[in-house]
Amino acid sequence: MTRTPDPGTAAWRTPVGHFETYAYAPGGRGVDPVHVHGDVQICLSLNFPGRYRSGRWMRDVPARAISVVDAWEPHAAEDPCDRSIEARYWLLYVDQGRWDETAAAAGARPRVGVAVSTDPALVRAFAALHRRSRGDSGLAQEELFAAFLARLLPAARHRNGRSASSASVSSQMLDRARDYLAAHAVDHVSLADVARACGASPQHLSARFRDRFGVPIHRFQTLLRLDRARSLLADGTPAGEVAAACGLSDQSHLTRHFRRYLGTTPGRYARPAGRRLRTAAASSISRTPAGRSI
Repeated sequence: MTRTPDPGTAAWRTPVGHFETYAYAPGGRGVDPVHVHGDVQICLSLNFPGRYRSGRWMRDVPARAISVVDAWEPHAAEDPCDRSIEARYWLLYVDQGRWDETAAAAGARPRVGVAVSTDPALVRAFAALHRRSRGDSGLAQEELFAAFLARLLPAARHRNGRSASSASVSSQMLDRARDYLAAHAVDHVSLADVARACGASPQHLSARFRDRFGVPIHRFQTLLRLDRARSLLADGTPAGEVAAACGLSDQSHLTRHFRRYLGTTPGRYARPAGRRLRTAAASSISRTPAGRSI
């Protein structure tokens, strides 16, 4: 019988690709029809085994394993046995052009056919990408995607172990990347944009940038935006306007970053100095022991 997803199934799209979650209720073994799609499919079997098949092959997928099905590869998903629990899966469909471009930048062969991996680091990398796809910026997601492919594709590298773009990212290139981010701090730039600006591949730039500056590229951009936000708030600009002026989606996004990186909120940060002093004095008085003069 064909598997019918539970109502909890969801789908959304980001700059990286098309994300989905699927859940199948306990029940008898299900078999889907053979189909193809033009995107590369990545699937994490969260808690239940699966199986892919076509007219010429069959591949088992253990629970907690990553599977990758190449674009235009005929396949069908099925349960290897009856489902005693709710079976849950996280998926990502990546445009074949994006996939091939990323693989080329890493010096890897893009075609994988059908690949299955139980590597815990690979599973964690994909889980992080999927989990953060509905909250992080596009730049952050692209870095997570690049990190995932860097773990997935090394087995497909050329035999001599050197990638086509193995030239090191120089200090000058990293400086150009930093300057580009500073000039476009409030813009929605992609990892490819930054890489083109400094003449490096996205994957090598992402790794070397973190080594040099101590933070990923997307976080460096966030810190630049917060620096601009601090200045605007100090000038008396309303928090809602500050968020828009700093490339953030809304005021709650600004508040979340302020709490995380500065330990306060935009409202508290922008409170007038006189009011801060009066509040601090009142707090000091309230802590003075009873009967003691000040």
